[in-house]
Amino acid sequence: MIRIRPLLSHGFSSVLRRCSTRGPLFLAGLFLVVLPPQAGLAQGSNPVLFGKRDFEMDWTVEPGAKMLRFRYHGATQRLRIDSMDGSEQTMHRDLAKGHVVVLIANGTKGAFAGSARPIGRFQPDAVGEMRTVAGESCREFSAGGQTLCVTDDGIPVMADFGNGQGMAQRLLRETQPAALFDLPKGLKPKPLPGGGANSIPKGLF
Repeated sequence: MIRIRPLLSHGFSSVLRRCSTRGPLFLAGLFLVVLPPQAGLAQGSNPVLFGKRDFEMDWTVEPGAKMLRFRYHGATQRLRIDSMDGSEQTMHRDLAKGHVVVLIANGTKGAFAGSARPIGRFQPDAVGEMRTVAGESCREFSAGGQTLCVTDDGIPVMADFGNGQGMAQRLLRETQPAALFDLPKGLKPKPLPGGGANSIPKGLF
């Protein structure tokens, strides 16, 4: 039986609190409430979180040394996060529309869907120093009790949640095939934990 950990409406800190070193990592909590959705960044530059360029990025999340692989399609603002712990879990997020889909084994062992606040421009509570993460220059920003380090083109390469941290190990800005972000045909997803039947986005499936 696949065990799902209900993290729909939680941010990074909840992922860290609830994910142990055993069992599958439920990805739906990632980047759902990390930052406010609008307003400016530093000096009025107003980048969109995750940016407009395609990229692939590997993250390590501590505690537990969880490895995640992020893929991003800039033209459509679609994000794919694959858990690399053998749980076969993949999260698809449409950052512009707020759609969230979590698949187990590409949907053959389970599919879940819901909606979240779109992610876009953001306003930090405080602007910090420049640092280097995975060979990338980034600036630290504090927002919602968390600290992120974001590159000039909007890619978050580090997040510190107070009781844990996610950090990029490598970042490749290269074209991502659009097919990676397509959902399997014929899915009949269940609502993400915490959501009712009417929470499943219409027209996705």
